[in-house]
Amino acid sequence: MGLYEDDGEFIDDLIAFDTANKYEKSRNSGKKNGCYIATCVYGSYDCPEVWTLRRFRDDVLRHHLWGQMFVRAYYCISPRLVEKYGSANWFRRIWRRFLDFMVDKLHEKGIEDTKYIDLD
Repeated sequence: MGLYEDDGEFIDDLIAFDTANKYEKSRNSGKKNGCYIATCVYGSYDCPEVWTLRRFRDDVLRHHLWGQMFVRAYYCISPRLVEKYGSANWFRRIWRRFLDFMVDKLHEKGIEDTKYIDLD
């Protein structure tokens, strides 16, 4: 049985370990406004999908009261969710499906996926 054929659980465990390590590094890097769930799902704070979501946060959500409330609630809840469930495959799969859908919709609306520097 080859590493990439029947060892799906082993590969999933390696991905979970790597993702958890990347999340910990991001969390400990002093970044105040990390996209915790997206960083966990995509494995990096600096990747096209997360750039799209960060751009949406800064260019759209933060300009509306409801968006500001959402961002504030998200930053209260998401770090704990990722800390508790971030290494679980089911958690990343569920959020990946949702975030991929969101990113596709944001691209359709013209939100770019180019390199992004946070406003704060």
